[in-house]
Amino acid sequence: MDPRSFKYSLFAVFLFTLAILYSFNVTPINILPNQTSSNVAVSRGEMDPKDFPNYKIEGMDRFEWYSKKWKKELKDEIPPKIEEVSMLKAYEFDVEYSISLTTPGKFKAILYCRYFDANGMEILPAFQSYNFPEFVVNCQKRKGTKRISVSTEAKNNYTYPIGFVDRTKKEYKHEFSFCMSPIYGKEPKWLLLSEVIEHYKLQGMTHFYFYIFHIDEYSNALLEDYVRTGEVELTYLLERNDRELLHWQMVAFRDCTLNSRYDSKWSLFADIDERLLMTQYNGTILDYLRGVKDDTIAGVQFRQQWIMKTEFMPEKYEGDKQIDEWSPTLRWHNSSVYGPPGHTVKTIVMPEKVLSMWTHYPNMLFPGYHIHGLKTEEGIVRHYRDLQMWNWGNTWLKEIVKFGPMSMTDYPAKYQKNLTNAVKKRTKYVYENYHPREE
Repeated sequence: MDPRSFKYSLFAVFLFTLAILYSFNVTPINILPNQTSSNVAVSRGEMDPKDFPNYKIEGMDRFEWYSKKWKKELKDEIPPKIEEVSMLKAYEFDVEYSISLTTPGKFKAILYCRYFDANGMEILPAFQSYNFPEFVVNCQKRKGTKRISVSTEAKNNYTYPIGFVDRTKKEYKHEFSFCMSPIYGKEPKWLLLSEVIEHYKLQGMTHFYFYIFHIDEYSNALLEDYVRTGEVELTYLLERNDRELLHWQMVAFRDCTLNSRYDSKWSLFADIDERLLMTQYNGTILDYLRGVKDDTIAGVQFRQQWIMKTEFMPEKYEGDKQIDEWSPTLRWHNSSVYGPPGHTVKTIVMPEKVLSMWTHYPNMLFPGYHIHGLKTEEGIVRHYRDLQMWNWGNTWLKEIVKFGPMSMTDYPAKYQKNLTNAVKKRTKYVYENYHPREE
Protein backbone atom coordinates (compact mmCIF):
# COMPACT_ATOMS: atom_id res chain seq x y z
CA MET A 1 0.00 0.00 0.00
CA ASP A 2 1.40 3.39 -1.00
CA PRO A 3 1.87 6.05 1.71
CA ARG A 4 -1.13 8.15 0.54
CA SER A 5 -3.54 5.16 0.64
CA PHE A 6 -2.22 4.21 4.06
CA LYS A 7 -2.97 7.70 5.42
CA TYR A 8 -6.55 7.59 4.01
CA SER A 9 -7.12 4.15 5.57
CA LEU A 10 -5.76 5.27 8.92
CA PHE A 11 -8.03 8.36 8.87
CA ALA A 12 -11.07 6.22 8.04
CA VAL A 13 -10.32 3.90 10.95
CA PHE A 14 -10.03 6.96 13.22
CA LEU A 15 -13.44 8.29 12.12
CA PHE A 16 -15.07 4.88 12.55
CA THR A 17 -13.64 4.59 16.08
CA LEU A 18 -15.01 8.03 16.99
CA ALA A 19 -18.44 7.02 15.72
CA ILE A 20 -18.44 3.86 17.84
CA LEU A 21 -17.37 5.75 20.96
CA TYR A 22 -20.01 8.42 20.39
CA SER A 23 -22.78 5.82 20.06
CA PHE A 24 -21.89 4.36 23.47
CA ASN A 25 -21.72 7.67 25.34
CA VAL A 26 -24.61 9.73 24.00
CA THR A 27 -28.06 9.17 25.54
CA PRO A 28 -30.85 9.46 22.99
CA ILE A 29 -33.54 12.10 23.59
CA ASN A 30 -37.09 10.84 23.59
CA ILE A 31 -39.22 13.21 21.51
CA LEU A 32 -42.62 13.75 23.12
CA PRO A 33 -45.70 14.32 20.98
CA ASN A 34 -46.04 17.83 19.52
CA GLN A 35 -42.52 18.84 20.61
CA THR A 36 -39.43 19.73 18.64
CA SER A 37 -36.07 18.28 19.53
CA SER A 38 -34.84 21.70 20.69
CA ASN A 39 -37.74 22.00 23.17
CA VAL A 40 -37.10 18.52 24.51
CA ALA A 41 -33.42 19.27 24.99
CA VAL A 42 -34.46 22.05 27.33
CA SER A 43 -37.08 20.11 29.27
CA ARG A 44 -35.44 16.63 29.18
CA GLY A 45 -38.59 14.53 29.41
CA GLU A 46 -40.92 17.07 31.03
CA MET A 47 -44.44 16.82 29.71
CA ASP A 48 -46.65 19.86 29.20
CA PRO A 49 -49.34 19.67 31.94
CA LYS A 50 -51.98 20.49 29.32
CA ASP A 51 -51.16 17.22 27.55
CA PHE A 52 -52.34 15.10 30.49
CA PRO A 53 -55.85 13.68 30.04
CA ASN A 54 -56.93 14.95 33.48
CA TYR A 55 -55.85 18.56 32.82
CA LYS A 56 -59.23 19.71 31.54
CA ILE A 57 -62.33 19.81 33.73
CA GLU A 58 -65.66 19.44 31.95
CA GLY A 59 -63.80 19.98 28.68
CA MET A 60 -62.44 23.33 29.90
CA ASP A 61 -58.94 24.50 30.82
CA ARG A 62 -58.81 23.74 34.53
CA PHE A 63 -57.80 27.28 35.49
CA GLU A 64 -60.63 28.72 33.43
CA TRP A 65 -62.91 26.26 35.24
CA TYR A 66 -61.59 27.43 38.62
CA SER A 67 -62.18 31.04 37.55
CA LYS A 68 -65.73 30.25 36.47
CA LYS A 69 -66.49 28.56 39.80
CA TRP A 70 -64.84 31.41 41.71
CA LYS A 71 -66.97 34.02 39.92
CA LYS A 72 -70.12 32.00 40.56
CA GLU A 73 -69.24 31.74 44.25
CA LEU A 74 -68.32 35.42 44.43
CA LYS A 75 -71.64 36.54 42.85
CA ASP A 76 -71.88 40.33 43.18
CA GLU A 77 -69.47 40.56 46.12
CA ILE A 78 -66.15 42.37 46.00
CA PRO A 79 -63.19 40.01 46.63
CA PRO A 80 -61.95 40.48 50.22
CA LYS A 81 -58.88 42.61 50.74
CA ILE A 82 -55.88 40.78 52.09
CA GLU A 83 -52.57 42.18 53.32
CA GLU A 84 -50.50 39.04 53.70
CA VAL A 85 -50.72 35.32 53.15
CA SER A 86 -49.38 32.48 55.31
CA MET A 87 -48.72 29.10 53.71
CA LEU A 88 -48.69 25.67 55.30
CA LYS A 89 -47.50 23.35 52.50
CA ALA A 90 -47.17 23.23 48.71
CA TYR A 91 -47.88 20.19 46.54
CA GLU A 92 -46.80 19.41 42.99
CA PHE A 93 -49.30 17.41 40.94
CA ASP A 94 -49.00 16.42 37.29
CA VAL A 95 -51.32 19.24 36.16
CA GLU A 96 -50.85 22.00 38.76
CA TYR A 97 -49.32 23.23 41.98
CA SER A 98 -51.64 23.45 45.01
CA ILE A 99 -50.83 25.39 48.17
CA SER A 100 -52.60 25.08 51.52
CA LEU A 101 -53.00 28.39 53.34
CA THR A 102 -53.52 29.28 56.99
CA THR A 103 -54.70 32.89 56.61
CA PRO A 104 -58.29 33.09 57.93
CA GLY A 105 -61.34 34.98 56.67
CA LYS A 106 -60.08 35.58 53.13
CA PHE A 107 -62.09 33.04 51.14
CA LYS A 108 -62.32 34.11 47.45
CA ALA A 109 -59.54 36.72 47.72
CA ILE A 110 -57.42 37.32 44.59
CA LEU A 111 -53.89 36.00 45.08
CA TYR A 112 -50.74 35.66 42.97
CA CYS A 113 -48.50 32.63 42.60
CA ARG A 114 -44.79 33.49 42.69
CA TYR A 115 -42.28 31.02 41.18
CA PHE A 116 -38.61 30.48 42.10
CA ASP A 117 -35.83 28.38 40.59
CA ALA A 118 -33.21 26.24 42.36
CA ASN A 119 -31.07 29.34 43.01
CA GLY A 120 -33.91 31.30 44.58
CA MET A 121 -34.34 33.58 41.57
CA GLU A 122 -37.93 34.52 40.75
CA ILE A 123 -39.36 33.21 37.48
CA LEU A 124 -41.59 35.97 36.12
CA PRO A 125 -44.40 36.81 35.62
CA ALA A 126 -46.57 36.06 38.63
CA PHE A 127 -49.78 34.10 37.98
CA GLN A 128 -53.15 35.41 39.16
CA SER A 129 -55.22 32.91 41.11
CA TYR A 130 -57.67 32.84 44.03
CA ASN A 131 -58.16 31.62 47.59
CA PHE A 132 -60.59 29.04 46.20
CA PRO A 133 -61.56 26.67 47.65
CA GLU A 134 -61.02 28.24 51.06
CA PHE A 135 -57.47 27.81 52.43
CA VAL A 136 -56.22 26.62 49.03
CA VAL A 137 -54.68 28.37 46.03
CA ASN A 138 -54.02 26.50 42.77
CA CYS A 139 -51.21 27.62 40.44
CA GLN A 140 -50.24 26.86 36.87
CA LYS A 141 -47.05 24.83 36.54
CA ARG A 142 -43.93 26.51 35.22
CA LYS A 143 -40.66 24.94 34.02
CA GLY A 144 -37.72 25.30 36.36
CA THR A 145 -39.86 25.94 39.45
CA LYS A 146 -38.39 24.46 42.63
CA ARG A 147 -40.05 26.65 45.25
CA ILE A 148 -43.23 28.70 45.36
CA SER A 149 -44.83 31.54 47.27
CA VAL A 150 -48.02 33.58 47.29
CA SER A 151 -48.59 37.32 47.40
CA THR A 152 -51.50 39.76 47.35
CA GLU A 153 -50.23 41.64 44.28
CA ALA A 154 -48.21 40.63 41.24
CA LYS A 155 -45.11 42.58 42.26
CA ASN A 156 -45.32 43.26 46.00
CA ASN A 157 -43.76 41.40 48.91
CA TYR A 158 -44.26 37.65 49.11
CA THR A 159 -44.04 35.27 52.04
CA TYR A 160 -41.05 32.91 52.37
CA PRO A 161 -40.99 30.50 49.38
CA ILE A 162 -41.38 26.81 50.20
CA GLY A 163 -40.56 23.59 48.38
CA PHE A 164 -43.01 20.99 47.09
CA VAL A 165 -44.36 17.72 48.37
CA ASP A 166 -44.16 15.50 45.27
CA ARG A 167 -47.54 14.09 44.28
CA THR A 168 -46.82 13.70 40.55
CA LYS A 169 -46.66 9.90 40.66
CA LYS A 170 -50.12 8.36 40.67
CA GLU A 171 -49.02 5.32 42.60
CA TYR A 172 -50.77 4.93 45.94
CA LYS A 173 -48.37 4.32 48.81
CA HIS A 174 -51.33 3.56 51.07
CA GLU A 175 -54.69 1.96 50.42
CA PHE A 176 -56.54 3.37 53.43
CA SER A 177 -55.46 6.31 55.62
CA PHE A 178 -56.71 8.69 58.32
CA CYS A 179 -56.87 12.49 58.04
CA MET A 180 -57.35 13.41 61.67
CA SER A 181 -58.97 16.59 62.92
CA PRO A 182 -56.40 18.75 64.79
CA ILE A 183 -55.44 17.56 68.26
CA TYR A 184 -56.14 20.23 70.86
CA GLY A 185 -57.17 20.84 74.48
CA LYS A 186 -55.76 20.08 77.91
CA GLU A 187 -57.17 16.58 78.34
CA PRO A 188 -54.35 13.97 78.12
CA LYS A 189 -54.50 12.25 74.73
CA TRP A 190 -52.07 9.33 75.05
CA LEU A 191 -54.70 6.62 75.62
CA LEU A 192 -57.19 8.10 73.15
CA LEU A 193 -54.47 8.25 70.51
CA SER A 194 -53.27 4.71 71.00
CA GLU A 195 -56.80 3.31 70.89
CA VAL A 196 -57.86 5.24 67.79
CA ILE A 197 -54.72 4.22 65.89
CA GLU A 198 -54.91 0.56 66.88
CA HIS A 199 -58.65 0.46 66.13
CA TYR A 200 -58.16 1.61 62.55
CA LYS A 201 -55.16 -0.65 62.03
CA LEU A 202 -57.55 -3.53 62.74
CA GLN A 203 -59.79 -2.09 60.01
CA GLY A 204 -57.02 -2.18 57.40
CA MET A 205 -55.61 1.33 57.80
CA THR A 206 -51.85 1.74 57.36
CA HIS A 207 -51.16 5.49 57.50
CA PHE A 208 -52.22 8.40 59.71
CA TYR A 209 -51.92 12.09 58.77
CA PHE A 210 -52.12 13.85 62.16
CA TYR A 211 -52.36 17.61 62.70
CA ILE A 212 -51.29 19.13 66.01
CA PHE A 213 -52.89 22.33 67.31
CA HIS A 214 -51.93 21.62 70.93
CA ILE A 215 -50.63 18.51 72.67
CA ASP A 216 -48.91 17.79 75.98
CA GLU A 217 -45.39 16.35 75.90
CA TYR A 218 -46.45 13.08 77.53
CA SER A 219 -49.03 12.32 74.83
CA ASN A 220 -46.71 13.52 72.11
CA ALA A 221 -44.19 10.85 73.15
CA LEU A 222 -46.68 8.20 72.07
CA LEU A 223 -47.26 9.89 68.72
CA GLU A 224 -43.54 10.18 68.11
CA ASP A 225 -43.20 6.44 68.61
CA TYR A 226 -45.76 5.84 65.86
CA VAL A 227 -43.75 8.25 63.70
CA ARG A 228 -40.69 6.12 64.44
CA THR A 229 -42.43 3.00 63.15
CA GLY A 230 -43.56 4.80 60.00
CA GLU A 231 -47.30 4.79 60.64
CA VAL A 232 -47.92 8.42 61.61
CA GLU A 233 -47.06 11.64 59.77
CA LEU A 234 -47.24 14.80 61.90
CA THR A 235 -48.00 18.37 60.83
CA TYR A 236 -47.78 21.09 63.47
CA LEU A 237 -50.17 24.00 62.95
CA LEU A 238 -48.00 26.97 63.85
CA GLU A 239 -49.06 30.56 63.33
CA ARG A 240 -47.92 33.96 64.56
CA ASN A 241 -51.44 34.61 65.85
CA ASP A 242 -53.52 31.86 67.43
CA ARG A 243 -56.76 30.98 65.68
CA GLU A 244 -59.84 29.26 67.02
CA LEU A 245 -60.11 25.52 66.62
CA LEU A 246 -62.73 25.54 63.85
CA HIS A 247 -60.36 27.55 61.67
CA TRP A 248 -57.57 25.02 62.19
CA GLN A 249 -59.89 22.12 61.50
CA MET A 250 -60.66 23.52 58.05
CA VAL A 251 -56.97 24.23 57.40
CA ALA A 252 -56.07 20.65 58.35
CA PHE A 253 -58.84 19.05 56.29
CA ARG A 254 -58.03 21.15 53.20
CA ASP A 255 -54.35 20.37 53.54
CA CYS A 256 -54.96 16.67 54.10
CA THR A 257 -57.13 16.51 50.98
CA LEU A 258 -54.04 17.64 49.05
CA ASN A 259 -51.55 15.66 51.14
CA SER A 260 -53.35 12.34 50.74
CA ARG A 261 -54.25 12.90 47.05
CA TYR A 262 -52.46 10.16 45.03
CA ASP A 263 -50.66 9.18 48.26
CA SER A 264 -53.60 7.22 49.63
CA LYS A 265 -56.46 5.65 47.67
CA TRP A 266 -59.01 6.21 50.46
CA SER A 267 -58.83 8.71 53.33
CA LEU A 268 -61.08 8.98 56.36
CA PHE A 269 -61.69 12.48 57.76
CA ALA A 270 -62.67 12.12 61.43
CA ASP A 271 -61.89 12.95 65.07
CA ILE A 272 -59.90 11.27 67.81
CA ASP A 273 -63.06 10.03 69.58
CA GLU A 274 -64.78 8.44 66.55
CA ARG A 275 -64.60 4.74 65.65
CA LEU A 276 -66.04 3.79 62.28
CA LEU A 277 -67.15 0.17 62.01
CA MET A 278 -68.93 -2.16 59.66
CA THR A 279 -72.04 -3.73 61.24
CA GLN A 280 -73.77 -6.61 59.45
CA TYR A 281 -71.22 -6.53 56.64
CA ASN A 282 -68.85 -9.43 57.29
CA GLY A 283 -65.45 -7.81 56.92
CA THR A 284 -63.28 -4.81 57.76
CA ILE A 285 -63.72 -1.29 56.41
CA LEU A 286 -60.90 -1.93 53.94
CA ASP A 287 -62.66 -5.09 52.75
CA TYR A 288 -65.74 -3.00 52.02
CA LEU A 289 -63.75 -0.28 50.22
CA ARG A 290 -62.08 -2.88 48.02
CA GLY A 291 -65.56 -3.93 46.90
CA VAL A 292 -66.48 -0.45 45.66
CA LYS A 293 -66.41 -0.79 41.85
CA ASP A 294 -68.46 2.26 40.80
CA ASP A 295 -65.93 4.81 39.53
CA THR A 296 -68.39 7.67 40.05
CA ILE A 297 -68.29 7.16 43.83
CA ALA A 298 -66.03 9.73 45.49
CA GLY A 299 -66.68 8.57 49.04
CA VAL A 300 -68.75 6.47 51.42
CA GLN A 301 -70.63 8.02 54.31
CA PHE A 302 -71.33 6.58 57.78
CA ARG A 303 -74.18 7.63 60.09
CA GLN A 304 -73.37 8.36 63.70
CA GLN A 305 -74.20 6.92 67.11
CA TRP A 306 -73.17 8.86 70.22
CA ILE A 307 -71.70 7.02 73.22
CA MET A 308 -71.68 9.17 76.36
CA LYS A 309 -68.15 9.83 77.65
CA THR A 310 -68.55 11.24 81.16
CA GLU A 311 -64.97 11.62 82.46
CA PHE A 312 -61.63 13.00 81.35
CA MET A 313 -58.87 10.54 80.51
CA PRO A 314 -56.07 9.67 82.99
CA GLU A 315 -52.92 11.78 82.87
CA LYS A 316 -50.24 9.08 83.05
CA TYR A 317 -49.80 5.42 82.16
CA GLU A 318 -50.03 3.03 85.15
CA GLY A 319 -50.10 -0.44 83.59
CA ASP A 320 -52.34 -3.02 81.92
CA LYS A 321 -55.09 -2.87 84.55
CA GLN A 322 -55.54 0.85 83.85
CA ILE A 323 -55.95 0.14 80.12
CA ASP A 324 -58.72 -2.36 80.91
CA GLU A 325 -60.47 0.23 83.06
CA TRP A 326 -60.04 3.36 80.94
CA SER A 327 -60.00 2.44 77.26
CA PRO A 328 -63.09 4.24 75.86
CA THR A 329 -64.33 1.12 74.06
CA LEU A 330 -64.37 -0.73 77.38
CA ARG A 331 -65.46 2.04 79.75
CA TRP A 332 -68.47 3.73 78.12
CA HIS A 333 -71.61 2.07 76.73
CA ASN A 334 -74.60 4.43 77.21
CA SER A 335 -75.54 5.04 73.57
CA SER A 336 -77.97 7.03 71.45
CA VAL A 337 -79.89 5.75 68.48
CA TYR A 338 -78.36 6.46 65.06
CA GLY A 339 -78.54 10.02 63.82
CA PRO A 340 -80.67 10.63 60.71
CA PRO A 341 -79.05 10.51 57.24
CA GLY A 342 -76.73 13.47 56.73
CA HIS A 343 -76.66 14.46 60.42
CA THR A 344 -73.03 14.77 61.62
CA VAL A 345 -71.99 11.92 59.32
CA LYS A 346 -68.36 11.00 58.67
CA THR A 347 -66.97 10.23 55.22
CA ILE A 348 -64.18 8.16 53.71
CA VAL A 349 -63.20 9.73 50.37
CA MET A 350 -60.97 9.24 47.35
CA PRO A 351 -59.02 12.53 47.59
CA GLU A 352 -58.41 12.98 43.84
CA LYS A 353 -62.19 13.22 43.36
CA VAL A 354 -62.63 15.87 46.07
CA LEU A 355 -62.05 19.58 45.54
CA SER A 356 -62.85 20.68 49.10
CA MET A 357 -63.41 18.63 52.26
CA TRP A 358 -65.61 19.86 55.12
CA THR A 359 -65.96 18.42 58.65
CA HIS A 360 -68.58 15.81 57.80
CA TYR A 361 -68.46 15.42 54.02
CA PRO A 362 -67.00 17.07 50.90
CA ASN A 363 -68.58 20.45 50.19
CA MET A 364 -67.09 20.46 46.67
CA LEU A 365 -66.54 17.45 44.42
CA PHE A 366 -65.00 17.39 40.98
CA PRO A 367 -67.70 16.95 38.29
CA GLY A 368 -69.13 13.50 37.69
CA TYR A 369 -68.74 12.13 41.22
CA HIS A 370 -71.08 11.54 44.15
CA ILE A 371 -71.06 10.29 47.76
CA HIS A 372 -72.58 6.91 48.64
CA GLY A 373 -74.42 6.79 51.97
CA LEU A 374 -74.24 3.56 53.94
CA LYS A 375 -77.22 2.06 55.72
CA THR A 376 -76.72 1.45 59.44
CA GLU A 377 -76.95 -2.26 58.64
CA GLU A 378 -73.70 -1.78 56.71
CA GLY A 379 -71.65 0.59 58.86
CA ILE A 380 -71.77 3.23 61.61
CA VAL A 381 -69.67 5.68 63.64
CA ARG A 382 -69.33 4.99 67.36
CA HIS A 383 -68.62 8.49 68.67
CA TYR A 384 -67.35 8.56 72.27
CA ARG A 385 -68.61 12.09 72.85
CA ASP A 386 -67.34 13.93 75.91
CA LEU A 387 -70.30 15.60 77.64
CA GLN A 388 -68.14 18.28 79.29
CA MET A 389 -66.12 19.45 76.30
CA TRP A 390 -67.62 22.54 74.62
CA ASN A 391 -70.45 22.12 77.16
CA TRP A 392 -71.79 19.51 74.76
CA GLY A 393 -74.01 17.74 77.28
CA ASN A 394 -76.01 20.86 78.06
CA THR A 395 -76.05 22.21 74.51
CA TRP A 396 -76.61 19.21 72.21
CA LEU A 397 -77.64 16.16 74.22
CA LYS A 398 -81.31 17.17 74.32
CA GLU A 399 -81.36 17.17 70.50
CA ILE A 400 -79.79 13.70 70.37
CA VAL A 401 -82.32 12.30 72.85
CA LYS A 402 -85.15 13.42 70.54
CA PHE A 403 -83.93 10.88 67.96
CA GLY A 404 -84.93 8.01 70.24
CA PRO A 405 -84.25 6.25 73.56
CA MET A 406 -80.78 5.60 74.90
CA SER A 407 -79.48 2.03 75.30
CA MET A 408 -76.36 0.14 76.39
CA THR A 409 -74.18 -1.01 73.48
CA ASP A 410 -70.72 -2.55 73.16
CA TYR A 411 -67.76 -2.26 70.85
CA PRO A 412 -67.68 -5.45 68.70
CA ALA A 413 -66.40 -8.43 70.68
CA LYS A 414 -64.57 -9.81 67.63
CA TYR A 415 -62.17 -6.82 67.71
CA GLN A 416 -62.10 -5.92 71.42
CA LYS A 417 -59.43 -8.35 72.66
CA ASN A 418 -57.02 -7.63 69.80
CA LEU A 419 -57.58 -3.89 70.20
CA THR A 420 -56.96 -3.89 73.94
CA ASN A 421 -53.85 -6.07 73.62
CA ALA A 422 -52.41 -3.78 70.91
CA VAL A 423 -53.01 -0.70 73.08
CA LYS A 424 -51.37 -2.39 76.07
CA LYS A 425 -48.35 -3.40 74.03
CA ARG A 426 -47.71 0.06 72.57
CA THR A 427 -48.34 2.07 75.75
CA LYS A 428 -46.16 -0.31 77.76
CA TYR A 429 -43.34 0.04 75.22
CA VAL A 430 -43.51 3.86 75.20
CA TYR A 431 -44.07 4.66 78.86
CA GLU A 432 -42.25 2.02 80.90
CA ASN A 433 -38.98 3.73 79.94
CA TYR A 434 -40.32 7.25 79.36
CA HIS A 435 -38.12 10.16 80.42
CA PRO A 436 -39.49 13.71 80.04
CA ARG A 437 -37.39 16.18 78.15
CA GLU A 438 -35.40 18.52 80.32
CA GLU A 439 -36.32 22.19 80.21
